This record gives sequence, C-alpha cells and structure tokens, in this order.
Amino acid sequence: MADVLVIGAGLAGSLLALSLAESGARVLLQDSGSARSGATGLSYGGVPWWAGPPGPLGALMATAPACWHDLEARHGPLGWQPCSLLLHWRNSGCAVAAAAIETALAGVRNRAERHLPTGTGWPVEEGTAGSLRLPYGRVDVPSLLRALPAALDRAGVERIQAVACPLRAESLPADQVVLAAGAGCRSLLSALPDRLRVSWAGLLAIEDAAACSSLLPKALADAAEIVMPLLGGRQGLEDRAAGLRGEEWVVDAGLAPWGKGLLLGQTTLVRPGVASGPPPSPAGLEAALRQALAAIDPGLGVLEAPFLQVPVSFTSTGVPLVGPVPGWPGLWVFAGFSGPFALVPPLAPLLAAAIGGDSAALERLPGC
Repeated sequence: MADVLVIGAGLAGSLLALSLAESGARVLLQDSGSARSGATGLSYGGVPWWAGPPGPLGALMATAPACWHDLEARHGPLGWQPCSLLLHWRNSGCAVAAAAIETALAGVRNRAERHLPTGTGWPVEEGTAGSLRLPYGRVDVPSLLRALPAALDRAGVERIQAVACPLRAESLPADQVVLAAGAGCRSLLSALPDRLRVSWAGLLAIEDAAACSSLLPKALADAAEIVMPLLGGRQGLEDRAAGLRGEEWVVDAGLAPWGKGLLLGQTTLVRPGVASGPPPSPAGLEAALRQALAAIDPGLGVLEAPFLQVPVSFTSTGVPLVGPVPGWPGLWVFAGFSGPFALVPPLAPLLAAAIGGDSAALERLPGC
C-alpha cells in the first residue's frame, strides 16, 4: 500500500509526486487521463515569477525560476525556458481609458521593480496603441507532458489510470491522500471551502504554427514570447466570483508558443456558486475571442483552429488551497492556483515535507 495517494496527474499532482518520492515516501499517482486535454495541457505555461503580491506568496513565486532549474537538474529537461512577456493595450482617447492604462502600468512597475534588474526599460505608449516587453519565463507544456512519465518512473512513483471516486472520511484509500485534481476536486470532496471555484477557459489551439505562418504577423511568428493584454479581465472576474448572481465572461486576447504550435486565448467564464456545470455554448465566446485577436492583428482572427474549453480551478481570494483538510485526518488539498507554473514548483516540496511531518513546512503553507 502506498504511503501517499495523489489524485490528479497534471502539473500540481505530478510535481508533488516527485517531491514526495524524493522524500522517501511510497507514492501512487492516480491519473484520470485528462492531463493533456485538461488545464495543464492547454495552459500558456507562463511563469510570472516577479508578479506576485507582497508577502510570503509573492516571495515563493520569485523563486520559481530557481525551482525549475533545480527540477531539471534532478529530473532532466522539463520545458523550462526564459522568455519575454509582451503586454499590449489600446487607448481610445477618453480620460477613463487613459487612467486605467496608467494605473495598470504603475501596478506592473511596482511588482516588476521588486525583482527585475535596475535599468529595465519602460517603453512609452505612442498613438492609440502601446506595448511593454518584460523578462518572463515559460514552460513548454507539450515538452513537459512528454517528459513527466519518464521522470516519475525514474523517481519510483507508481502510476495508475483510473477515474477517482468521491472520498469517505471513514475509509480513505491510503494513509495520506492529496486532492490535486484541479477543477475535479469538488466532485471528490464537496466539503472543500467555498472559495475554491471553477471557471471555463476557452482558447484556439494551433498544433503547427508553420502551416499558417503566412497569416501570422512576422513579429509574432518569429518570437518565442507570451503576449497578454495589459488590462486583462480574468483576475477581476475571479476576485468578484463570490458575489456573482449570473454567469459572466471576459475576453483577454493573447497568445503563447505551444510546442510547434500556438495557443490563442482566452475567454474566461464564471458561474455563480461552486459547481462548474456543463461546458458553455462556444459560438459567442469563440466569436468574441476572434474579434479581440483581430484587434491585435487581422490575421489572428481568421486562423483555422478549433476552439477548446477546459474547466480551471481558482480561488475567489487569489490564495490557493494548500494544506490539510480540516476534519479529515490524512486528507490534503493542492489546488486553486492562479499562476500555477510559478506557485506549484516552490509549494510542492513544502507540502511534501508537511505530509512527512515537518511542522515548520506546515506553517508556511497557505492552508485550507
């Protein structure tokens, strides 16, 4: 029997399983088979290491590049690479829009200047459009998903593919169980805090960017950078999720390299309450996304690519659920990340140590 059962084999579950195995635990990683088509598989893989809030969580995020270097030193290439982040915006000319842009730029500067080298340039907006390029990091998700099975095998992690069933307090399937199934966590344990919620992310997925290179602007076709809007709406929607009375959605036009292809996104839809519900009707969301992408460059709006939707876990407070579940001895949760590729690598070893009985590590976890 395994010492620890980790349910969920996406980014969170896999990196936690590696940390647990390195600590000497016998680990069973339960994979529902959704890693490639789930939130991990369809992620930009961005590592916003300098963008965390002041305090312990932001300090952990700042260590993400070092964590990825350490992971690759121990387990081989996992897709980590430095890159640029290109933030874009358009100014309609009205005072409200100009103020929103200035406020957002000030916020980016305040966070970036805590970690980036002195002398980082800040381009000045020209005309009705502007952009800001900053140091960043990314994990190429297709490379990561190809590498993880062998890394887990070498670490001695046992893997099974099976659909997880709802948990019962009186008969947990292992001495220690970790819920790391992202948007699927609540179906396994309805008693999780209400701040753990689910959104539906929608994006266009292009498997071979070379096949459509004639439609891509050269600056985007040749660059290995992540493009995102300065005035993104996802975070604000997540922040007000607890007070929603009807479903709401936003569009944040951007793109990211994805293996040999590209991901172009994204739409974010949040419903009232804690249940994810069925996938939203795609037609209106795809049309709105294509329109927003066309505002960056007309070619982006007409690219032939399927519109895919995936449920994603988040918390309405912005702080992930990482720690023991109250009232459920032996049960832990590892979910609800905004910026998972920056938070999971530093938090996974801490959670593994806490599961192993390290009280100091337990005190550093965000908790449940």
